[in-house]
Amino acid sequence: MEQRHVRRAPGYDFEWLLSRVADICGLTPRELLTGGKQQNIVQARSLLCYWGTRELGMTAIGLSKKLNIFQSTASESVRGRAIVEEKGFRQIDDEEIGESE
Repeated sequence: MEQRHVRRAPGYDFEWLLSRVADICGLTPRELLTGGKQQNIVQARSLLCYWGTRELGMTAIGLSKKLNIFQSTASESVRGRAIVEEKGFRQIDDEEIGESE
């Protein structure tokens, strides 16, 4: 089974991802939803879009509507991937994986 289907099954949905990214980035979910041009918010939203599309199988269209951004912005995964690689962020901690299995 593909990784995104495994993660979707136990309830890893948009609300969970929103909370996870907000927590990792030191923001509130509301800050991510209201947007802004501050670098920390832009990076957090890029991370959310990257994980949402690449790891959880969410659509860029769906994410763009929830975040009130252009679809092309939500589809841009290069920035999110660079953030993951640079900062070593993990979508799911080892502890969380053990809890959900």
